[in-house]
Amino acid sequence: MYDFDQVVNRKNTNSVKWMGAKDRYKNPDVLPMWVADMDFVPPKEIVEALKTTAETEIFGYPLPPLQNEELTKSIQTWLKRRNEWKISKENLGFADGVIPALSLALKAVTNENDSVILQTPFYGHFKILIDDAHRKLVNNFLHEDEFGYELDFDDFEQQIIDNNVKAFILCNPHNPTGRVWSENELIQLAKICQKHDVYILSDDIHSDLIMPGYNYQPLAKIYPEYSDHIITFKSVSKTFNLAGLQIAYYITTNQDILEKMNTIRAESFQPELLNSFATSSLVAAYTFGERWLEELISYIEKNYNYLCSFLKEELPKARVANLEATYLSWIDVSYLNINEEELQQKLDDAGIGVETSSEFGITTPKRLFIRINIATSRDTLELGLTRLKTALS
Repeated sequence: MYDFDQVVNRKNTNSVKWMGAKDRYKNPDVLPMWVADMDFVPPKEIVEALKTTAETEIFGYPLPPLQNEELTKSIQTWLKRRNEWKISKENLGFADGVIPALSLALKAVTNENDSVILQTPFYGHFKILIDDAHRKLVNNFLHEDEFGYELDFDDFEQQIIDNNVKAFILCNPHNPTGRVWSENELIQLAKICQKHDVYILSDDIHSDLIMPGYNYQPLAKIYPEYSDHIITFKSVSKTFNLAGLQIAYYITTNQDILEKMNTIRAESFQPELLNSFATSSLVAAYTFGERWLEELISYIEKNYNYLCSFLKEELPKARVANLEATYLSWIDVSYLNINEEELQQKLDDAGIGVETSSEFGITTPKRLFIRINIATSRDTLELGLTRLKTALS
């Protein structure tokens, strides 16, 4: 059994979540529950692997990742075991993060001023990379009902037609709403993209963090008819709390895309090699981390249930999205009938640091949301929710 109740003091540890909070929020006593970074110690086998790497005492250039058989084999074995997805080593690429990899792919499959469609609310860095690549953002708003969030397929296709969309950034499972898209939903999206020759860039970084009762499927696996137009992006960073080690990988059957991404990488002087610590951490995570992951998911589910019970009792007008995946709870607080700046002030005064509507593309007046990170100890969660109650009461 792993001790997820342990409260880890992360102050003065060069943590953007904890030390960077002072630059985001005015309250010096803020409790940071914003960025997708867990407060849990990763599996001991990963820590031991990092120590072993350090003990080599020489840190020269490592092998290129595709020449590292242990690395590629561990990825293949993990995907086969977890997702029943058999991939070829030749279809793999590597980067120091999913967002940098997405940027390479976007530039490989589109041209400047091309339109790129997202489902809104969206992860804020998607907009940043679209803007950085000088592409145009097209919003396909998710439909919100009493049961959660649903896709609007008619609007999705019409937006593609009206804007001559060339690429679609899919978030599977979805951040921030926590939806796990069904096979039927994914295939319907893919068929629309196939009909209009739209490339699909599928960010599956949260795909190991699936709550009990739900089933994640990689789109490229369940719809191979269009796999040459799909690039899937994955990482151990969210799953095992290893974001600081900077490692991600991507998968596509389209060799032309892989070559274009490599060319763009070289032209922009992005590193081809992964650092040695990142490589050893991924191998250890995929070799030894499964039991830890299952216990983590159980703990997050209990935290989510506690959050729902707390809000039902203390803030009954707040609407919590059903958590099917991730450790990020999406909460509708539009009932407050205030603007986002006023909401942020209330949260800051109460000393709780979360992310709010506009960071996820929601700019509709009086539509207010917060995203709260519940991958923390129960004591920390209880303190955070108490402060949230103070802010919103």
